Formats: sequence, C-alpha cells, structure tokens
Amino acid sequence: MSEIRIETERLVLRRMRDDDLADYLACESQPGHTLYLSREPYTEEEARSFIATSRDLPLDAEGAYLHLAIEHKETGRVIGTSCIKVNSRVHRQGDMGWFLHAGYRGRGLATEASRAMLEFAFTTLDLHRITAHCDGENERSLLMAERLGMQREAFFRETVFFDGEWHSQHGLSILRREWEQGRGE
Repeated sequence: MSEIRIETERLVLRRMRDDDLADYLACESQPGHTLYLSREPYTEEEARSFIATSRDLPLDAEGAYLHLAIEHKETGRVIGTSCIKVNSRVHRQGDMGWFLHAGYRGRGLATEASRAMLEFAFTTLDLHRITAHCDGENERSLLMAERLGMQREAFFRETVFFDGEWHSQHGLSILRREWEQGRGE
C-alpha cells in the first residue's frame, strides 16, 4: 500500500485509517447523506469494511474506487471522502466522486478537495479523462462539477433504481489539457 497525503489550504486528503470510524459514521448518519447515493447509510460493520478496503486498495487498482479521507486541518476530523476510480489504464480513463458531512457544506471544501483529487488523478495516476456522475436532482454537485471545469456530456434518464423509484443522472467530464489550462479555477 502506498502512502497518500495531499494538502490544500484547509484540508488533507489521505488514505482512510481504522481510527476514522467515528468521524466516518458521523458523516454517514447525517440526514439526507445517502439521498443521491443509491444506498442506505452504512452500518458500523459496513463502515469498517469500507475503511479497510479504502485503506488497502493498491494505487494502481483498476475498476474500484479509491476513497481518500478529507481531513479538516483546523479540527483534525474526517469530514467526508473524495474518490477516484481508474476505469481503464490503457485508455487512461477515470471517474471521480465526493461526499461531505452536511455541517461543512457551503464553504467550498468539497470543491477544494475535488480540485486536489483532479490534480492527483491527472499527475500521479496519469489519467487523460475523468468523468463524474451526479443525480439529476443534485443541483449542488452539478454546479460544483462545473466549477471544477467539467463539461456536461449527457443526461441519463432513469438509469438508477433505488428507494422504489427511478433516478436520472448527469454525466460530466474534464480532459487533462482542459485541467492544465484552467486548473478548475
């Protein structure tokens, strides 16, 4: 397992650790946290398994999300995760996502973490294109992805079924050269 530590002005992105369990469960237990995730909040056992998988996932793994803890420097607490999945090493394609504790939203922290994750994906992982998908009703994530420099590519109608109903998704992407030109600013 390779160590990962990405610092921004207010955050540290790093591998998940076993002692992150309480903070991670606090994020999971926020009302509405899984509204757009197509799953129920994790139980303690599921959270332990999630942390172990994230902690131990090889950097060069293909087809699995590498979730990094988003640690708030001021408090030292884990306030969410940012993730990247290498879809294809041959074609240098990836997919990313972000999840933030409700109490920390609206401060630009998810954008700050996601910019750092894009930099990591394009430089360390040497990806060419990164996509993101967000629920058709998740306006905040859609706007944040656009602030990162991502462009809308598609609207997938009723592509995911959860909570007894069909959900649509926005599909966005950014190319490495676009990132290098604008750095998501």
